[in-house]
Amino acid sequence: MNLFEANGYDATPVEAVAAAAEVAPSTVYRYFPTKEDLVISDEFDNVLFTKLADQPADVGVVDAVRAAFHGVTAEMSEADIALGRRRTRLMLQEPGLRGATLTNLMAIERAIAELVAQRTGRDGDDPEITWFTGAVVGIALGYMRRWVDNPDLDVVAMFEDALDRLAAGVSF
Repeated sequence: MNLFEANGYDATPVEAVAAAAEVAPSTVYRYFPTKEDLVISDEFDNVLFTKLADQPADVGVVDAVRAAFHGVTAEMSEADIALGRRRTRLMLQEPGLRGATLTNLMAIERAIAELVAQRTGRDGDDPEITWFTGAVVGIALGYMRRWVDNPDLDVVAMFEDALDRLAAGVSF
């Protein structure tokens, strides 16, 4: 992150990242198949998916997502949170990362849709499933955008409020 922040994402080749880490470029590519993955990839997406899959069957979908989100945030250290903010800032501000970020968000949406479909006995392409998961990912993106510039925001409370509104049906 330091190199990308100091020199710009587009101006920093993977070879420079490898040199700073004192490893060969091939080692970087072994763990991060693309340059974009250096910024976009983290372990917390898979933690979310696992925690969502592990929710008891009698827990409603919104509460299952809520519990999974709480499970992820409970595992994050202060360093994880700080790195997440830096990564998110790059993903949102660097034009070279926007396409990969959208692709990643769509993959997350798809994975959540499949898990919700399993919970509900419905097809992952069911319109209600895709609308719900699109809303959840949209909520996450919305609070991430605000959180990047306002680190004191209570992200958990924001997500809670948004899920409550989603569960009740949004009315303005």
